[in-house]
Amino acid sequence: MSLKSNYRDGDSFSRKSKKEGYRSRASYKLKEILEKEIKVSKDQSVIDLGSFPGGWSQVIKNLLGHSGKLVAIDIQPMEPIKDCFFLEKPIEDITEEDFKEIKEFLPFDLVLSDMAPNISGIKERDDSLMIDLVDRVLFVIDSFLKAKGSVVIKVFHGESLDYTNNALKERFKNVKIFKPKASRPNSKEIYVIGKELKII
Repeated sequence: MSLKSNYRDGDSFSRKSKKEGYRSRASYKLKEILEKEIKVSKDQSVIDLGSFPGGWSQVIKNLLGHSGKLVAIDIQPMEPIKDCFFLEKPIEDITEEDFKEIKEFLPFDLVLSDMAPNISGIKERDDSLMIDLVDRVLFVIDSFLKAKGSVVIKVFHGESLDYTNNALKERFKNVKIFKPKASRPNSKEIYVIGKELKII
């Protein structure tokens, strides 16, 4: 398959996202992950890390009922989503105090991260930056995810995938590596899914 056809196929998801009102083509990556791997029920609470522009948050909000809660966090402002609790701050700086308005929804049932660093093309640097982002997700898992909860984390093939896979195997009963169809075939991104957080 040529590079040109890869991007043409990928652009079909971009066109579909505009047509269906999603803020990014990444929405379809999460939709496939949830359809095949993780069931989100209407009474759950979900935290979306690095949420801008909000494509993943839109997908989750459509699945949660009024009894559930979506929390989104990013260092840049995000256009509001109805009934979404948004925090504009670095992930590593969040505390329980930030959630005092919605404390009845803690701990979370599901942690999501579609974060990625700005790619330099220098493999060692990019791996290091991605691992730094993964560590921020692990901080949230260790601090705010309930027992038997789940996580979805985007990483790159290579060192950050191995690092994340090992870190999740320490914490979760079931760990799976997944590449959605909406990811471009030539993309190095891949998702690691952890299910059933162990009670330690």
